[in-house]
Amino acid sequence: MDEPTREDEQSKEEERQPPPIQKFIGFVVGIVLVFLAQRDLRRRPPDLVRGKTGVWKVVAFVPPGAVAYLIFGRRRRSVEAVAPVSNGAIAA
Repeated sequence: MDEPTREDEQSKEEERQPPPIQKFIGFVVGIVLVFLAQRDLRRRPPDLVRGKTGVWKVVAFVPPGAVAYLIFGRRRRSVEAVAPVSNGAIAA
């Protein structure tokens, strides 16, 4: 039987690798996620963060941690805090 040569193994390995453009897009998406999570942590009041803000800042430096923070680490703002109910009076 023919044993696979080193060249055959290298060509199979190259076939499994994603094209360079996919690697680049994945890298950019990861950087954007980290940036958005860090910016949100800087701007969000600590009482609207689940857990300690410092821990989330460290965790969110890698893309999976940034996704985890954006999904699980933020508390929703209350409706009153976002859009106060108006009594119909026009503010000057």
